[in-house]
Amino acid sequence: MASRRGVRHAMEDAYGVIARHKVEGASQLAFYGVYDGHGGRAAVDFVADRLGKNVVAAVTAAAAAVSTTTPSRHHAGPSSPSQQRLQEDNDLTAAIRAAYLTTDSEFLSQGVRGGACAATALLRDGELYVSNVGDCRAVLGSHGGVATALTSDQTPGREDERLRIESSGGYVSCGGSGVWRVQDSLAVSRAFGDAGVKPWGVTCEPETTRRRLTTDCRFLVLASDGLWCKVSNQEAVDAVVSAAVLPSTDPCKELVAMARSRGSRDDITVMVIDLQPFLPTELSRVK
Repeated sequence: MASRRGVRHAMEDAYGVIARHKVEGASQLAFYGVYDGHGGRAAVDFVADRLGKNVVAAVTAAAAAVSTTTPSRHHAGPSSPSQQRLQEDNDLTAAIRAAYLTTDSEFLSQGVRGGACAATALLRDGELYVSNVGDCRAVLGSHGGVATALTSDQTPGREDERLRIESSGGYVSCGGSGVWRVQDSLAVSRAFGDAGVKPWGVTCEPETTRRRLTTDCRFLVLASDGLWCKVSNQEAVDAVVSAAVLPSTDPCKELVAMARSRGSRDDITVMVIDLQPFLPTELSRVK
């Protein structure tokens, strides 16, 4: 992980990690998050402290509920492993959503100004769940150096987000700088906090992508938009791959330096997660 303050204000990025550990006696679980605050540090500090805890608690409870209720859900006959996996995936995705919304509600209840974007990764039993609100991003690096974005930036310039904002009574405009904003203010369409624009369609409901890990899944790059405004998804993956052959090179620091050298003036936080230790049991045995 590497982080560097921008040139315009105090540092408003943060990150969080919940180390891999055993839950329910068998399951491996880990949580990673990169957070980008705006309007002060209040929101980003709160989210960095609470979101991971809320996600892990919600997912652990949901997984336990699935294991005890799956037979009754399929009372017509025994459920297949694929049916059980689908039910669990749906329930865990719903648990992550609930944890995001709970964290947002907890922050808003304090009546504090400011907001924060997030990109998070939950790893459990060979499954990767990537979620985001705002313009923090997660990019998968696969065998052969292939880059795959697992998130889509949630900005007012994205057509489906613009329509959602407008259907909620808000409006979207593009200023002279070319930046699309909600209510002439916020440059993202989903975020924690930002109480003043929540009535106009800004939400903290995340978009979540699930992926079953394979031996081709090498690493995941989580970063704030201070990186992505100057470095493409493929360039980020290429930099990590190149750094892997030079033991003394830190890929996160290399990416921060690359973005800054290209003119990024924003805070930059980069995290690279090695996915190989989280492969499904059947794959890790034959790796």
